[in-house]
Amino acid sequence: MLLVLGSVYAQDQATYMYETIYLTPIPGKITELNAGLAAHNKKYHGEGDYAAFVQSVLTGKRTGNYVWAMGPGNFARLDSRPAQEGGHDDDWNKNVMSYISGMSNAEYWVRDDDAFYSPEEYSGDKIRVRFYKVKRGQNEKFGDMFDKILQVYREKGYNRPVSLYWNSFPTAHGRNAATVTGIPNWALFDQENTLVADFESINGEDSWAKWIEEWQSITEWIDNEVRQTIPALSGVE
Repeated sequence: MLLVLGSVYAQDQATYMYETIYLTPIPGKITELNAGLAAHNKKYHGEGDYAAFVQSVLTGKRTGNYVWAMGPGNFARLDSRPAQEGGHDDDWNKNVMSYISGMSNAEYWVRDDDAFYSPEEYSGDKIRVRFYKVKRGQNEKFGDMFDKILQVYREKGYNRPVSLYWNSFPTAHGRNAATVTGIPNWALFDQENTLVADFESINGEDSWAKWIEEWQSITEWIDNEVRQTIPALSGVE
């Protein structure tokens, strides 16, 4: 499975939603947790409406945590998701909850219908997620500004995907938007970053500085992390 929040599926963009939860492994119990997650996901979260995958957080304050993600799909599928029937909840409690110290940030991320770019030939197992607290009343402006980044990716034919997601149930102080960029390999960060030059070739000299200033004026803060998909623990390959 290519990954993650930026993958392409043949379905309505309006139903492109992911449920995500952070899992904190208990030190010394990771082997048991891995076995439990793999068995649970293969049994209950294979291909279909309830397909799920697992990512490892590689950077930031949640380094070492897992992200359990189900999707993409619509909200209606949650009304008939696996629960007590068929032993789903008992299996989760026994084989997953027994080996974690907690769960956090249960969130429902919906991809912006038009704000994504995905090259056909891309393959990679890592993503960089940038989380934002967008100021009240500035969501539309935030989306318009992200469109300028999309324009660069599209016109310059970048070989990695990028997309914008909105948190359906943000908290008062929580992240309400996220941009997701594919990382084909770590060597990407050794290469020259041409985004600024490419942006200014399209929008004019000094346009990047002006864009950054405006971007900062409509956001309260930014946080980011790199994640890597773990196919062996996921319900989908």
